[in-house]
Amino acid sequence: MEPYIIFMDIDGTLISHNQNVSLMTKKVIEQLQQKGFIFYIATGRMLSLAQVIQKRINPKVEIIASNGSVYQKGHHLHQDHLGWKAISTVYDVTMELGLSTNFFSTDRTFYTKNKPWDLSRLARMRVMQDGAGKFEDVHDRDHLNEVSDQIINGIVIAQGQLDKLAIARKKLLEADVLNVSSSSSDNIELIPKRIDKASAVRAITNQYGIPVDHTIAFGNDKNDLGMLKAVGTGVAMGNSADEIKTQADVVTETSEDDGLPKYLKRRFLD
Repeated sequence: MEPYIIFMDIDGTLISHNQNVSLMTKKVIEQLQQKGFIFYIATGRMLSLAQVIQKRINPKVEIIASNGSVYQKGHHLHQDHLGWKAISTVYDVTMELGLSTNFFSTDRTFYTKNKPWDLSRLARMRVMQDGAGKFEDVHDRDHLNEVSDQIINGIVIAQGQLDKLAIARKKLLEADVLNVSSSSSDNIELIPKRIDKASAVRAITNQYGIPVDHTIAFGNDKNDLGMLKAVGTGVAMGNSADEIKTQADVVTETSEDDGLPKYLKRRFLD
């Protein structure tokens, strides 16, 4: 069997609501790795948080983190950064609206208003987990400028403030200094311009020299759409919104019902 590269979103795709990787998922991944398949986590989380999930599977799983801004290939780690123009624009827009922003390096969260641990449990999982990563309160614009060269990507999470979030999204899109996406209805993913999960998927596929028709991606939300379209088979989870399902090639079971390993098992192991 010719090898495939499999790309897997985390939240709502690879893991259940309790942040666990199922035994079935681990077993199917290991069986296919033995056949030469290459597996990548592809997440909006920063690298240190993606590594928490990687450790729950096995160390051979590679990582795309920060929505494509960071990715591994063996011992090489590629990184893109937001840049001060984008960071300062985000800061001005969100502070004017009273919204808090979390900016990320590979292992540190810089927060502008609300402490990450004050977020809901589900939102917290996107910025902190199991003690992974460090936190730094951004005092003002000058402080943010001092740390800007460390910042790779970010997220604005605004539960119960969807009206303000919509205004922020519109202003950031109009500024055209970064890539704006979403991994749920109550957030804005902040990504370096011209970067997304799809750009990382294409770069990795080219480096391995594996044809596109031997690539598969699993996802469930808007920040996965580009990735689902960049591969040979884009698989939407059963818990995805209809918008995602209609643009995917295949729809599998929900993440709670082991949709990812069940699809792989049917296609390659049964």
